[in-house]
Amino acid sequence: SRITASGGLRFDHVTTRNDGGFFGTQSTANSAFSGFGAIKAELASGTTVTGQISSGFRDPALSARYFVGASGRGFVTGNPALGPESALQYDVALRYVRGGLRWAVYGYYYRISDLIERYEDGDDLFFFRNRGEARIQGLEFELQGNVGHGISCEVGAQVADGVTLDDDTSLDDIPATNIQFQIRKELGTGHYARVQLGVYVEDNDPGPTEIVTPSFVSLDIGAGVKVAEPLKLRFLIRNLLNRSFPISPDRRAVLAPGINGVVTLVAEF
Repeated sequence: SRITASGGLRFDHVTTRNDGGFFGTQSTANSAFSGFGAIKAELASGTTVTGQISSGFRDPALSARYFVGASGRGFVTGNPALGPESALQYDVALRYVRGGLRWAVYGYYYRISDLIERYEDGDDLFFFRNRGEARIQGLEFELQGNVGHGISCEVGAQVADGVTLDDDTSLDDIPATNIQFQIRKELGTGHYARVQLGVYVEDNDPGPTEIVTPSFVSLDIGAGVKVAEPLKLRFLIRNLLNRSFPISPDRRAVLAPGINGVVTLVAEF
């Protein structure tokens, strides 16, 4: 058949309990069904399209509900009144695989209800709340191909957007628009060299605990050498251009290291 259908159903029942401490005796119990349904159709030789609808459920972590104290970010106060988060998700994917060439385009649209959000109120004071409705949407693209002589190329790109629907403010943890390039050369059995270039666009819509991050380019080079079974050495030099940029969008993030290297010994059995 050129059409394939799949689906799944899941039931969660999550309970929590806190004794003593800042909030005293507290307990919760939440239950929810979640699942997905998908249809995959073969359009032509090597080309498929997949559509999926799914629902998700997430109960707040214990620390989000009950923890009070200092952390690496600042002073955190939990919220025992937090309710669970749910999501309705729509995904579509167009894929092509033939010979040494593979490419895919993905699109997604998520609606989140009772979003669990960490926010800052005052200097180094963090709290948690349910934020109502939120929307996350985006597009992703990837391309992989072998060009011969042991050389392979990869390209990946993504554009994403996330906002709350009550006041249209941006969400945390939404990646900046970026495109990645990688060229890898096989140098014999177990040996390789690779170059990776990342281009990141300025993100001027930070979330509630983030800052505007500038555009930047990151260049990494690496290599792998098979020493002897089962040992391999991997070498990586990162930020070869020695660019200055935040290591993350977090408001307290430090700058990423300049040129730096990592040597890793790997044993595979």
